[in-house]
Amino acid sequence: MEAAVPHQKIWESQLLSSPGNIKSLDFFFPGADLKWRVAFQRRYAYGIEPEINTDEYPAYIFFALRDLSSKKKDNLPDLFMGHQGLVIVSGTMHDLLRTFNMGRTRFHEVPLYEYDQKTLRPRRWYFMHIREDRRTLVAEESTGLEPARTGKVWFPSMAGDHEIALDPETAGELDLWLDRSVSSRVFFSDRLKKAIKSSGLSTRWLGFRPCKIVTV
Repeated sequence: MEAAVPHQKIWESQLLSSPGNIKSLDFFFPGADLKWRVAFQRRYAYGIEPEINTDEYPAYIFFALRDLSSKKKDNLPDLFMGHQGLVIVSGTMHDLLRTFNMGRTRFHEVPLYEYDQKTLRPRRWYFMHIREDRRTLVAEESTGLEPARTGKVWFPSMAGDHEIALDPETAGELDLWLDRSVSSRVFFSDRLKKAIKSSGLSTRWLGFRPCKIVTV
């Protein structure tokens, strides 16, 4: 078998960091009380912990605001975050992503309801559980990153003048992954980014930025 060709271009995204990607949708977890929901959020939010069991997944999603306008409800993007930092994708986006190498990432279909949690909305929606965590960051070759006090996580500059350097070897042929040594960033292969852009799907706030490719 031929060796996989390493990524020649990789894009960081602001899926987990841009406020524009946060929408007023909440999640219903059967039998869950407030204490459990808070614990779940601490474990999952913004991709902190990849190992969450499928029986912990939400049963459905619903609009969290009673007076949300019809325009906003009818024009949800195809990839965004709801409450608790959970990622949601439309059925069309799900179908596109499934044609790429998503590795261990899971999709779980979740019906979307109105605020009353009884009136079903049209279209398919999925909870996307990003489970691929690959150490691709090369911090010493990056610019505009600030280390956390623990030294285990790096934060891109709030001014947006950073450049993230990656060694793509550990990502293999994956098309989407997290690197939890970089705060709130999801990485996309060039082929996946191009497919999303050419699809015409609504992804306005992903904020794609090219990464610097290096070899360690």
